Amino acid sequence: MKNYKHFISAGLFLLFLFIAFGSMDDNKSKTSSYESLRSFKDSDIHPQELEVESTDPKKEAIIIRLKEKAKKDWPNDYSTQEFWINEQIEAYDYMETIEDNPIKQQAQKDWPLDFSTQKFWYEEQVEAKKRIE
Repeated sequence: MKNYKHFISAGLFLLFLFIAFGSMDDNKSKTSSYESLRSFKDSDIHPQELEVESTDPKKEAIIIRLKEKAKKDWPNDYSTQEFWINEQIEAYDYMETIEDNPIKQQAQKDWPLDFSTQKFWYEEQVEAKKRIE
């Protein structure tokens, strides 16, 4: 049990580091979901009321669930809700570009609604696999 707690603590620490420093990808040319929603800052629209711009029903359902979770986790912190939702949408989009494989399937199984953790864990596993091959 003690080793399990250390593993969880180390995992959370790495997750927070990743969130704090981002992916540091200088080649990123597309605008993030966060930047696309900046225009709403000056308006009176609450992040929970933003219309889903996707025509993908699966993505729309995911976004609704993300908004519900954000509202539950941070009921009066709208900037955190917005940041978290946008981070999750960006990571969801990334995970959708990856072909199905056992690593992706494990990430989706372990963190079904936490796409930033899926992305982080997936990238860590792929890099580790490359190093040991």
